[in-house]
Amino acid sequence: MERPNVVEIIWHDLGDWLSCYKDDPIPSPSLQAMAEEGVVFEKCFCTAPQCSPSRSSIMTGRYPHSNGMMGLAHRGWKYNEGEKDLPHLLTEMGYNTYLFGHQHEYNYKDEAEMAKIGYKYAYYHTWDCDEVADMACRFFREEARYRQPFFVSIGYKEVHRNYGTEYDPEILDKIKVPGFLPDLEIVRKDIATFYRTIQRADEATGRILQAIKESGLEEDTLVFFTTDHGPEFPRAKMTLYDPGIKVALIMKYPGVLEAGMRVKELVSNVDIFPTILEAIGIPIPENVQGRSFWPLLVGGEYEPRKEIYAELTWHTLYDPMRAVRTRRYKYIKNFRPGWPILMGGPPAQRYGAEMIEKYYGQPRPEEELYDLEKDPWERENLVERPGYEKIRAELRDRLMRFLEETGDPLLQGPVRHPGRKGYECFWVKEGEKFRLKVTTDFREYPI
Repeated sequence: MERPNVVEIIWHDLGDWLSCYKDDPIPSPSLQAMAEEGVVFEKCFCTAPQCSPSRSSIMTGRYPHSNGMMGLAHRGWKYNEGEKDLPHLLTEMGYNTYLFGHQHEYNYKDEAEMAKIGYKYAYYHTWDCDEVADMACRFFREEARYRQPFFVSIGYKEVHRNYGTEYDPEILDKIKVPGFLPDLEIVRKDIATFYRTIQRADEATGRILQAIKESGLEEDTLVFFTTDHGPEFPRAKMTLYDPGIKVALIMKYPGVLEAGMRVKELVSNVDIFPTILEAIGIPIPENVQGRSFWPLLVGGEYEPRKEIYAELTWHTLYDPMRAVRTRRYKYIKNFRPGWPILMGGPPAQRYGAEMIEKYYGQPRPEEELYDLEKDPWERENLVERPGYEKIRAELRDRLMRFLEETGDPLLQGPVRHPGRKGYECFWVKEGEKFRLKVTTDFREYPI
């Protein structure tokens, strides 16, 4: 076989909440085993803390403001005309391309859009991890050897909210509540329900990895596991703080990639597209903005990244912001300052508006600067702190130069929404305080 097979396994809203990343009772033995047999990227970040924009960068090697996916596909956002993503490109290059389960770069409700999806074979009518794993395992055991080379994308709805109410009560006291969340009983229970969904998705993923191995395809297949962004906790998803943009990335390719390797360099998920192409010997298109890190994995010449960039424009509401992150510092530019962070409906419903208002109802300034070495949870804004003027100016200039070079439309003024906006909850200013209004029943049941 001239070119290797490629398998992508992507979960929703996971961040890096796995046992191979965190010293916490996270039930993820299948991915722990993959990490031990493959390569773990310790500092991988997404380009956007939301589904469609982040996934668009994985699939095109371009930033959302460049490829057009500046919001959610099911709310009207699309690729710009002429954008070519991974399934389209690999189909053209002779790969048999398959989708099992979930994707979020095209609108499922629009048949004309789904006709453009790029896969030769798309099985997307279920997103449940167990059902998706059943389909994928059947393919690997019965058909895959006759369909090489293949590119298979496997996506679940897990571990997107709603988390439900099931959890293991024995782990509540063992959970290490991260510093961006208050250490309250409801938060511990919420995290425990999150862990239960991780366990379920991990079991399904383990079945898929086992099917690849038992089919005799493992030596000829590059598998990568990732997620789109951080989990839907306050100050994570829909924000540019690390809990929103730090993501898991694990790659496995027996005989080619060193087992147990842990990469400490900064990488972005916009780099995955060119990395996969270089790994399988396909030329990287000139308009790709990501950088292949394949040489880093196989002992070639590689210039480490000095920074990564992240953005948010539209989610359920307009909340434009951009960020640059180095190994030590992060600078965030809020283009609509004066309002608290965006909140998702399910956590607002589960925690209650009073708790959200108390801990997360503070307005954000136009600029934020954090020393990630001293303040990893990004709680102390250093923008006005004496002694940080040079760092602030340097990072601000670096960010603005990047936005200008990549043609970010936000620099020309507010970005208009192309379709159905919709919202889950929003803030209302009452005097000097902000009140949270939840508009939809998400059935994130009390626990």
